[in-house]
Amino acid sequence: MMSQKLLKYPLAIMVILFCYLLFVHFDKKGIFSRRRQLLEGTPCIAALVKLELKIPKNWAVNCDKNNLIVDIDEVVPPAVKDPKKVKILLYREMANHLSFIAKNSPVANLEFINSILIKIKSEFLQIEALTTGDSLVKLTTLNSPEIIREHLKNTVKVKELPK
Repeated sequence: MMSQKLLKYPLAIMVILFCYLLFVHFDKKGIFSRRRQLLEGTPCIAALVKLELKIPKNWAVNCDKNNLIVDIDEVVPPAVKDPKKVKILLYREMANHLSFIAKNSPVANLEFINSILIKIKSEFLQIEALTTGDSLVKLTTLNSPEIIREHLKNTVKVKELPK
């Protein structure tokens, strides 16, 4: 019965099969991979959708499975030439960016992200910071700068790469 109905519409069957081949088998360049990634439904993708609405233009944010990766091109003001002051400035910006991610991502999704990697690039120094989502959620409830500093010192692993 069903086969007789399907045989009445061979053009529709051909269109469905063509779309299947197009989306599944011929996607070697990854044209549809971004769309497929958005439909997977990991906590990282859910946080990324909300975060992409508010990020600045110098940020590049993407997900690798359930890991959030943030690339930031930081511009150091021309008045700051001392390497120690540049380092202090970049660390302060790293803390501000972590706080921004914590406040602008859904808490229910952020706490299930495995890792968050932030790469801050400047012309003098590159800083990579690695933390977990559940430790970043705790950052939203802290108010005192001293407590925030201690929390970041205990939960964030930082790597400096000089240029």
